Amino acid sequence: MGLLAVSALVLTACSSSEAGSIPGGSASARTEASFARLIDIGHGRKIYLECRGSGSPTVVLVPGLVAAADTWSYVKDSAGAMKPSGSAVYPRVGEFTRVCSYDRPGTARESGGVTTSTSVPQPTTPRGDVADLRAVLDTAGVGGPYVLAGWSAGGPVVRIFAAEHPHEVSGLVLVDAESEFLQSELTPAQFDTFLALIRNDDSKRVAQWKDVERQNPEKVFDQVRAAPAAPRIPVVVLSGDTFDPAAFRARLPAGAPAGFAQVFWRAQLASQERLAEQYPDAEHITKTRSDHNIHNNRPQLVVDAIHDVVEKVRGRQSGKPSPQ
Repeated sequence: MGLLAVSALVLTACSSSEAGSIPGGSASARTEASFARLIDIGHGRKIYLECRGSGSPTVVLVPGLVAAADTWSYVKDSAGAMKPSGSAVYPRVGEFTRVCSYDRPGTARESGGVTTSTSVPQPTTPRGDVADLRAVLDTAGVGGPYVLAGWSAGGPVVRIFAAEHPHEVSGLVLVDAESEFLQSELTPAQFDTFLALIRNDDSKRVAQWKDVERQNPEKVFDQVRAAPAAPRIPVVVLSGDTFDPAAFRARLPAGAPAGFAQVFWRAQLASQERLAEQYPDAEHITKTRSDHNIHNNRPQLVVDAIHDVVEKVRGRQSGKPSPQ
C-alpha cells in the first residue's frame, strides 16, 4: 500500500514553461509569484517545483511514489477518467494560501510525460527525499512556516521533515500515508509476501523506465521509526476506506497465500489507526468513501482538511482561538 502503480510511462519533452531554472540565492520576490520550473539545487541537480497563491502558512504537497506534482491538479471524473480540474487540491488550496508541490526524481506525470527533475540512483529513501525537499524550498526562497500534506509515500517524507524541523512545520495532513505499523500488523511471512508484491510492481516499472522511482519498504519504515519524536502540531489523518481485492490480487506474486488480500486490508486499516495515534491531537477521518487515491477521488475532503489545519495555524500565530 502506498506505492502508486503507473500504467504507462511515455517519454515526452517538457514544455517550455518547465525548461528554465532558478539559481541559488535570495528569491523573496518569487515567493508570492506563481511559477513552475526547475530549481538548481547544486551538485549538478535540478528539481521541478511549482508554486501559486499567497499567504501564510505555505502548504507543501508531497506526492506518492512515482507520482509527480501534477497529481494534485487532477481529479477522477464520474467515468473514472483522470482530468485536470480547477476543483483539484492544488488550485483550490492556492485560493486561500501559498501552495507548492514538486517532482521527486524518477516520477511520472498525469499528463503523460516523465519528470524533468535530474535522475538519481534508485532506490531512494525518505531521508534523502527530506534533504531534497529542504534544498529545493531553501534555494527557491519558499519560506515557512509550512503545513505539509503527504500522500502515500509522501507521508514518511513529511513526517520526518516535521520531526527534524519542528520550528518550521506548523501542521500536517496525512493522506492515506504509508504507515510503519503495516509491518507490525502482518506476520513476518505475510510481510515477505507484501515485499514480493512490491518487487513485482518495481520490475514492471523498471521494464518501462530504468530510472523510475523505487523504495525499499523496510528501509522506509526503519527511517520513520528512527526519526525524532513528532512535534505537537495540528494534524489531520485521512484514510482510504474502499478496497478492490481483485485488483490487489492481480499484483500478487505466484504462490501468494489464498486470502492474502483480505489479510492485507485488515492490516492496512489497523496501521492507519496506529499512525493517527502517534499524534495525540490528530483528527482521523476514516469515512472517506475513497480508495488510496483520496486526493483525486475526493479532492474537497483533502482541501477541507488542509484548510482546517491552516486556520488552526493562523489562530496560533495570531494568539486567537482557532475555529473548531
